[in-house]
Amino acid sequence: MKDAPQALVNYMNMWNAVDEPTVWKYLELCISDDCLWVDPQHNHVGKQALADNIKGFKAKYPGSHLGLVSNIDSHNNRYRYYWRIDVKGVLLTKGFDVVTLNSDGLIERVDGFFGELDIH
Repeated sequence: MKDAPQALVNYMNMWNAVDEPTVWKYLELCISDDCLWVDPQHNHVGKQALADNIKGFKAKYPGSHLGLVSNIDSHNNRYRYYWRIDVKGVLLTKGFDVVTLNSDGLIERVDGFFGELDIH
């Protein structure tokens, strides 16, 4: 992840971790205590809620992998990028995130979107 802040590197590693202790290791390195995490299916606050979300996702989609598929654009501690999730090499979904870092360099907000925008 060229030019990515360490929090985003750890965030991707967190989603790709295969066990709960490793998820928590990365979560502690990249997520603020009061992080707001929102996508079309979820809206929750805090580390435990995000850890529970990841655990549920991994149980439903074992072998899933989150990968970055674009460059990272940024300004004012906000970062946007496209991602895809594969399950055992088959595309499950793709979308993009807008992530905000706090003054400590931790993720304080993730706004996730599914799919791609049409360009007119």
